Amino acid sequence: MGRRRSRRRRQARRIRLIIMLAVLAGVVYFLLPYCCVLEEVTVEAGEVRASAGMFLKWENKNARLVSGVQEDALLNHVGDYDVVVRVYGRDMSSVLHIRDTVAPEVVTQDVTLFGGGSVEIEDFLVEIKETTPYSVRFVQEPDCVTEGVSTVSLEVQDEGGNVTVAQASLRVVYDTEPPVIHGVSELYMTAGGSVSYKKGITVTDDYDQDVRLDVDTSRVDTGTPGDYTVIYNAVDSAGNAASVSTVLHVEPVTIDTVTEEIIYAEADKVLETILNDSMSQYEKAKAIYDWCHDRISYSDGTPKGEWVQGAYNGIVERKGDCYVYAATAKCLLTRAGIPNMDIEKIPSDTMHYWNLIDLGDGWHHFDTCRRKDGSTFFYKTDAELMEYSLANDNSHNYNRDLYPEIK
Repeated sequence: MGRRRSRRRRQARRIRLIIMLAVLAGVVYFLLPYCCVLEEVTVEAGEVRASAGMFLKWENKNARLVSGVQEDALLNHVGDYDVVVRVYGRDMSSVLHIRDTVAPEVVTQDVTLFGGGSVEIEDFLVEIKETTPYSVRFVQEPDCVTEGVSTVSLEVQDEGGNVTVAQASLRVVYDTEPPVIHGVSELYMTAGGSVSYKKGITVTDDYDQDVRLDVDTSRVDTGTPGDYTVIYNAVDSAGNAASVSTVLHVEPVTIDTVTEEIIYAEADKVLETILNDSMSQYEKAKAIYDWCHDRISYSDGTPKGEWVQGAYNGIVERKGDCYVYAATAKCLLTRAGIPNMDIEKIPSDTMHYWNLIDLGDGWHHFDTCRRKDGSTFFYKTDAELMEYSLANDNSHNYNRDLYPEIK
């Protein structure tokens, strides 16, 4: 009997102990959120981002912000914020104090102003380093009238009430001297070409480092030979103006002065009269062939050194030999966007020049030169042209190793 009573007493003690531990655990669990969350938190405004962890006395990975401030929000506005943190399943309150105790850092620059003008605060500011919103004002309005140097004070106040006063110099000058334009001389160009109006031209000023230079060419017609007035105008920031005029001599195009740029411009004029956007490549090529064949008169003895000069003889002079016909066709085909290639007869007592074109189905012969027998060679296959060549003293015999396969 005694042993039974002793065992029951031990069991009862264990039960009471378990109950006490359970009650204690419940109390601890109930009080744990209150012990974990800080009543208030103070941070310096700036590059700080909100997190639930900043309100806890110890780490809890499951804690999160419920209200008052968003998770990862940038804390850069001064103020007091009621915050709710959810931790251990309970919503706990805290207060976030965002303070700004650091004054703004201000970098200024000096300003030069022409008398009678005006300045803005931004003219003096280079940089303001501050993490909260701020305001800037002149301590005293700058004197923009009196000639000389004065000190300008800028007051920068941030959201935390911190104030920085920065200073810069204002130099007021009265500029009455116009800029000086240097290097203006007579200009020369070939009609249809181009000219560099500003080459060698400089402008200096007693105050401005970079004065804008404008060139008035409204009286110039670069496509027509003649003498034209060109006017150079420069105005400094104080409004002082300078003007210098010269003469542009537009000289007629000759075979000795023609350039690729000029002959392409002449070719474009021809193409405008014979082509339109609705044409196929084949139709464009045929129009170019007909123009070269019909508009150029055959004439022996044309120099064969530069294709540009050959094209000049064909497009401008409208006469020449096979080299002129081929050079003219090359120029017009190129400007029309039609792939083409030069080709020539194997050198012998007589020479002959013509073209190859590719309209999308391989290279074909394109010979615009007039022939005494009236034969024409527009878009001919190799077999067709060779048949004619064999019957006419190898008129078009060429070295096949120098050219791609011809249809």
